[in-house]
Amino acid sequence: MINMPNNENSFPEASENHSLLAPLIQTTKDLTKVISDEIILLQTNRPKEMEKLLPLKNQLMAAYHKEMSELGARGGLPASGNGTAVRSLKQESRLFQTVLTRHTRLVKSLKTISENMIQAISHEVIKTQNQAARYGANGAQSVNKSPTSITLNQTI
Repeated sequence: MINMPNNENSFPEASENHSLLAPLIQTTKDLTKVISDEIILLQTNRPKEMEKLLPLKNQLMAAYHKEMSELGARGGLPASGNGTAVRSLKQESRLFQTVLTRHTRLVKSLKTISENMIQAISHEVIKTQNQAARYGANGAQSVNKSPTSITLNQTI
């Protein structure tokens, strides 16, 4: 009876494919983790804390772009074979896309909420400032003694 190797690492091309795809797989995992952390910070109303994740996220995005470019230069995923490394990359990519979709939806919904809140505030300010001139008992226009002010400290 001939003992056939069932481990993909027994084949040199499988091992080579794994070593070529390993950095991309790890970068995808790391980027997924960072974006998941951002989702948690947004959901717990701590967006300011996302600043500390930005350098790592930018570094990982650059590494991801580099790895994807190298993969494309090598002939893409079909040229990488169909072993466990490719399956692992596909699985991590699906998870990454799912997390990215969740993140996009959350950011868009928070943006919409913020825009609607600012719009409501501006409508209230306009209503209070554009009240029709009223005349008092003495025939003079009444003056609003409690002016309303609004300050926005950040550009949106």
